Amino acid sequence: MRLLELQRSSLGLVAPERVAWESRYAVDSTPGFEAPEDAPEAKGAVLAVTLTATPPGEVIPGTVVTYALSVINEGTAEATGVAAAVPLPGGVSYRLGSLQLNERGADDSSADALFGGGLSLGKIAAGSRVTVLWKVGVRMGTKPLLAIPQVRAVRGAVIGGGPLLVERRSTTTAFAGELAAADRALYDPQPLIPVEIPADELPIYELDIEEQIAFEAAEAAMSPAVAPRSETVAEPTPEAQPEPEPEAEPEPQPAREAVMLYGNLDRATLAFFERVFNGSKDPTILQHCIFASALACAVDADGNDGFNLKAHLAAQSQILHRVSLHEKLGKKEPIGEYAGQLVASIDAIAADVVRDVRPGSADRLVLVNELHEPALVVVRKIAEERERWDFVKARQLTLALQAQRVILDNDARAAAIDNALRAYAQTSMTVLQKLFVRLRIDRTTGVLFQADVGLDAAARALLAAFAAALPN
Repeated sequence: MRLLELQRSSLGLVAPERVAWESRYAVDSTPGFEAPEDAPEAKGAVLAVTLTATPPGEVIPGTVVTYALSVINEGTAEATGVAAAVPLPGGVSYRLGSLQLNERGADDSSADALFGGGLSLGKIAAGSRVTVLWKVGVRMGTKPLLAIPQVRAVRGAVIGGGPLLVERRSTTTAFAGELAAADRALYDPQPLIPVEIPADELPIYELDIEEQIAFEAAEAAMSPAVAPRSETVAEPTPEAQPEPEPEAEPEPQPAREAVMLYGNLDRATLAFFERVFNGSKDPTILQHCIFASALACAVDADGNDGFNLKAHLAAQSQILHRVSLHEKLGKKEPIGEYAGQLVASIDAIAADVVRDVRPGSADRLVLVNELHEPALVVVRKIAEERERWDFVKARQLTLALQAQRVILDNDARAAAIDNALRAYAQTSMTVLQKLFVRLRIDRTTGVLFQADVGLDAAARALLAAFAAALPN
């Protein structure tokens, strides 16, 4: 505050009494207000910067936070060469198309400038204001959202614009509880116990539908449905009653129907990925994309590829291996060249009667994916937008098909693999979201050759769980 007072004094200003969105000129124009005669006039351009967020705190994953940056010229001269930059806080993703400049929509290239080197605001006349609004979606995490605005001008002093902190809600949700338990499962593979919040304690603010669907789909991929355990409660012995007449036998319950997909992991495939992730060279995100294709489930209980998913995944694996080959040859091409085509008939995916499937052999594991409704919503949306197929949607479909559990006679080893599969799926979702943000800036295959330590650790834990069930 002392520095702010010195800046105002050197410019010949009196500290105005205003709230975040009110300038001194707006107050001076209020009917019945008379400015003091001895108030000194500003000697140049003075830019007052304010950053606000709605909601201001207590956010949960899936929340849409609206940021508003206000730049007001409180001086008497025009400010030129004004530019503003507000780097995205960690744990959020920008909502495409939400940027507004002076209440007018702006393209995403302007958003890249705002979150990067700086968005040009041009000239701001004395007494004028420029507002920039944008929305972000809150992702999984525990750290608060820290945004630090940076405003500069060729002519004009800048005051205000301190850091803005948006706190997360401290109470653990059911989804966050499972993710935390999945992280612990890397070191202590025990059954996951979700923690729930009463409905009347949930915060009331805007939630992005697409973000909600994405998280529900990932939750479905990581958390197969488990029938609730019934608790036995001792009841008092009833008094003797007349023997009732025999009732008709209940009708048999219909067989359960669901979208069940299966895959397998043999010893040779396991050995290949063990060399990739345990070698002397750090693995890259591209190799995790290849690993995800190997974990995806595509056939029915009889091994039939009725939806052409197996052929689609095989084609995608070839494309990813071609990216690796081109990198070795020094070719850095647009990533759009490696999207391939959606050859799977995902619009035909439908539920069928669930049948029992036997465990695999001594050198092969049977993987299972049950597509629940949230994941089916994502798959159907991809099917409806076939003409917009790209590299991002290819990765989203592979994640939706990723195995949730394994069929084993050994319950302890099966539980360890199931927990490791959930942890790897959750970490993959977080890393892919970061990748999609980078692709808006760098649209070449270079982004696929970055490393992620957390994702590497999750992959190694999963491979170790597989290796325990497939001994040499």
